[in-house]
Amino acid sequence: MKPIVVGSRAFFSGMEGFRSKDKDFIILESNPIGYKWRREQSLRGICTFFYKLEPAIDMIRRTISNGDPLLVGKFLVPEFANAIGATIDDIRQLEKLVLLLDDKHAYYKVIFNAYISNNAFNLTDEQRDAAFKLYQEAREIDNKRKK
Repeated sequence: MKPIVVGSRAFFSGMEGFRSKDKDFIILESNPIGYKWRREQSLRGICTFFYKLEPAIDMIRRTISNGDPLLVGKFLVPEFANAIGATIDDIRQLEKLVLLLDDKHAYYKVIFNAYISNNAFNLTDEQRDAAFKLYQEAREIDNKRKK
């Protein structure tokens, strides 16, 4: 299966002022070798996440039991959701993890809530702009802390 763009690039590529420090991809594999559920590989600003392709409900269950809110983001990427057959009703189960997201990833909350409100994996221009604004604000604060 071809790599699926995830992370901020999946939502904000092409928007004026968007800059990402890395590129994130997911590769779904039917028969993974060397791992059972997922593995990560980072090399020169490219992060590749390999996941065992399973039914959406199983992937969501594993994500919830893992307890890491950052893992929610992949389910918000329409191409990923489509590839695993996830529905809006399926992702509703991730709400407890969404509530645990840090400020740097608060834009996922906006996207999650928009999808629930829209009952579809799409954003209005206003919803996308609101998510992007949170993304930019969090990066500005983070950059100021690093100086």
